[in-house]
Amino acid sequence: MNTLIDALSEAASTTRGIQFFDRSGSITRFNYSELYADAQKIARVMAQHGLAPGQSAGLVFSTSYEFVRQLFGVLLAGGVPFCLAPPRLGRAADYSEYTARMINSAGARFVIHEDSIGGSLAKVAARTSSPFIPVSQIVADIASASPETKSVTRDRPALIQFSSGTTVDPKPVVLTHGNLVSNTKSILERFPGDINDHSGLSWLPMHHDMGLIGGLFSAVMGKGDITFLRPEDFVMRPALWLRALSETKATTCPCPNFALKLCTDRIETEDVKDLDLSHWQIALVGAETVHLSTLRDFAEKFAITKFRYAAFTPVYGLAEATLAVTFSDLSSPPHAERFDSALLSQGKAVETSETGGSLEIASVGKPLSGFELQIRDDSGAEAQEGQVGRIFLRGESIMQGYLGQPPHEGWLDTGDLGFIHKGDLYIYGRAKDVIIINGRNHDPAYIEFATEGVPGIRHERTAAFAVSSDTRATEGFILLVEKEKGDLRNQEEVVTLVRDSVTEKTGLIPDSVHIIEIGQMPRTTSGKVRRAEARRQFLSGKIAALASS
Repeated sequence: MNTLIDALSEAASTTRGIQFFDRSGSITRFNYSELYADAQKIARVMAQHGLAPGQSAGLVFSTSYEFVRQLFGVLLAGGVPFCLAPPRLGRAADYSEYTARMINSAGARFVIHEDSIGGSLAKVAARTSSPFIPVSQIVADIASASPETKSVTRDRPALIQFSSGTTVDPKPVVLTHGNLVSNTKSILERFPGDINDHSGLSWLPMHHDMGLIGGLFSAVMGKGDITFLRPEDFVMRPALWLRALSETKATTCPCPNFALKLCTDRIETEDVKDLDLSHWQIALVGAETVHLSTLRDFAEKFAITKFRYAAFTPVYGLAEATLAVTFSDLSSPPHAERFDSALLSQGKAVETSETGGSLEIASVGKPLSGFELQIRDDSGAEAQEGQVGRIFLRGESIMQGYLGQPPHEGWLDTGDLGFIHKGDLYIYGRAKDVIIINGRNHDPAYIEFATEGVPGIRHERTAAFAVSSDTRATEGFILLVEKEKGDLRNQEEVVTLVRDSVTEKTGLIPDSVHIIEIGQMPRTTSGKVRRAEARRQFLSGKIAALASS
C-alpha cells in the first residue's frame, strides 16, 4: 500500500466505514465502498472545474460526510487538499486575514466551502485571488459524472498541513502519500491485539492534523470503523462525546488535555452514570502539554463509567513529522516524574521527591517505528541523557518540505525542547517561547498552568511571554489571562490571586498580570494560544486589560 488512494480502494472492499453521531444521538453511516464511489465521481467534477494533478484545493467545512467525500475527490483527481477552519470554529478576531494568508501561501486553484458559510467567507475571498466555489456547484454535477482516479505515486504530494502557528504564522507543510502512509502505519502498529478488533471515534476538527490524520486517514489505512462528532457539538455538550464512546464501543479516541478538563468541570456525574467506557483502550493525549493532574481528575470523576486510567496514552507529534512521533507505553498507565525546577532552568533534568520547587512532567514515551530522535545542545552536539536541548528527528514521515521552499533533507529541527530520562522523551516547551530569567530557561506552559484553580479566569487561555527592561540585565515576563463568561467581580482580587498562584507554584514573580476580555486571546484554529501574537497585540495596545497588577 503506497498511497491514500490505495488505502481507500482496499478499504472499499470491506463492509467497514465512517459514521456520524449527531446531537440527538442518531448515527448516519457510510461504508468505504460508498465513499470510494462518490469520490471517484467528484474527482471528475474537480477536473472539470480546472483542478490539475499536483494543484492544491482548499476545503472549508465542519465535520460531515460531504467534507470527507470532497476531500477524497480532490485526492483521486491527483490534487493536494488543505483543510481550513470554518468561521464558526475559527473564532479569532483576525479569522479573515489569517485564513486568507493560508490560502495564498498554499496557492489554491480554488476553495470549496459549505453553502451556508459563503457570506461569512466574503472577507476572506476579498483577500485572495483563488475562486471560492459553493459545494452545491460540485454536487450538482456528480450525478452525470463518470468515475475517475488519477494515478499518483508514493513520492507525490498528498496534503498541505499547516503548522500550528503558535509562535509564527502557520507554514504550509507538504506531506507526500508516502509520509501519510508511513505515519499512519506506525500509529496502527502500536495498537494492541488484532487491528480488526479496534474502532475509532473523534470530535477533533478535520482541519487539525490529529483529527484528519490521526482520525480519518488512520481509520482508512486500518480499514476500520470510525465515528465522528462535530467539534461544535462537543464544546456545547461535552457529555455527548462520552455518550458516543459508550454507544459505539470505540476502542481508541484522541483527547487533548483541555478536553478532559472541560469534561471534568462541566459534566455532572448523574448525566453519565449509565455509560460504559470500559472498552476505551487507547485515549491518545497530545496536541498540547499533558498534565497528569488533569488525567487523574478525569479518571477519578468518571470511574463510574468503568473508564480505566491506564487507557491514557500521552503522545508527542508535529505537523512537520506528519503527525505522531512518540507514544507512551500502551501496556501501562501514563507516567510522570518530578524534576527540580531550578536545575531544569539550567538545562538539567534531575528527579526530586519534593513537590515545592519542582515540575511534574509527563513522559511521552518512545519514537514510533521509522523515526530516529536526538536531543542536541546549543552547539549542535548530541546531548547526554538528562540534558535539556532541542529535539531533532529523522525518518520516513518527515515532510517533503515547506511549500515553495527547497525540499527538506536530513534531520529536522522541531523547534521543541526536551530531554531523555530513563529512555523516554519528556517535552519542555517551544524554543522560541522560552522565558529566560537570570540566564535560566523557563517553559511558559508550566507558568500558565500554575493559574489553574483561580476562580473567574480561563487558565487554558493564558499567555506568559518575555519582556525586556532597560533597568535590568535580564528578561521578565507578563501574564495575560482571559476572564470567564459573565461579570467578573473583584477584578483586582482575581489579579492578585493569579499572581500569588503563579509565584507559589513556580517560584517566579510576574512583572505584571493582566485580565483581558473573553475572546481576546489570539489562538490558532485548533485552539492553542498564540503567545507571540498575544505579546505583539498587547504591547501594541490592540488588547486592552480589564484589570492589572
